[in-house]
Amino acid sequence: MKLYPEELETTEGTSVQLTTGETEPASSTDSWKSIYDIISSLEKYKTEEVLFYAAEILGKEMGSKNVAIYNVANREYARLYSSTSLEARRLGNSIKYIELGEMYSELKAGRIYVNETNDANRPALAHAIYAEDDIRVILMFWDVSSKKHGVSPVKRLTVIETLLQNTLLYASRYMSNFRRKNYLEGTNVLKEDTFRVLLKAFLDAKEKGLTECVLVEFEMGYRDYKSISIQAACKIRLTDYMGVLNGGKFYILLANTDIKSAEIVQQRFKQIGFRTELKDVHYKDL
Repeated sequence: MKLYPEELETTEGTSVQLTTGETEPASSTDSWKSIYDIISSLEKYKTEEVLFYAAEILGKEMGSKNVAIYNVANREYARLYSSTSLEARRLGNSIKYIELGEMYSELKAGRIYVNETNDANRPALAHAIYAEDDIRVILMFWDVSSKKHGVSPVKRLTVIETLLQNTLLYASRYMSNFRRKNYLEGTNVLKEDTFRVLLKAFLDAKEKGLTECVLVEFEMGYRDYKSISIQAACKIRLTDYMGVLNGGKFYILLANTDIKSAEIVQQRFKQIGFRTELKDVHYKDL
């Protein structure tokens, strides 16, 4: 999505009401243009990369080392998509966001959640991005700079969300529909060229510390990828990806998964008769 400086006009010269009741005057035009310049750097990324690098860019702009982006799966659960640190993953890879108490109440009301009690189990700031009446993406910041560009964290996040909303929503929808549009006919297995593109995006983000993932290779024997996928599908999550590489070999990409967790999944495959190998693959190898 192309962003334009004119979009900033809706936020310049205004005041934002903080949860404490304090109002803060808008900062200078130069400060907002600085925000625009950093946020617009997302344009250089492919759609499948946006949700990874948005975490990194948001961290820079909010003065936060610990940022997490959750993609909402349904009206109860959200799945971690990208993060900038282990600390940012504190709530886990999957969260039942409707049970987050005050934080959920604030997000549901369309407000920025501010952790005024310094609850160690909640981020310093959180904000939800909506599509119509539904939460689609949740942004969490576990630490923030109190002043950056001379602007309060709440106001900075308000402006940043205004600029990024459409870009993040488009990327979220794109990834939700990614499989449906790229399956091999009659299966839920991704085509080789598509799977390779996706794998590159995940591996590049992994090498930059923005996600965790593991690639599982199956020994196919006499089986084809269709028959394997039917059995393997019941042992993985909806956020994992099945695909083929190297002329038809069957693989599964376990998203937001470390080696220890992947070994548990590997045992599940073994229990249904499959031999697998966890591959040490790097972006440059593809």
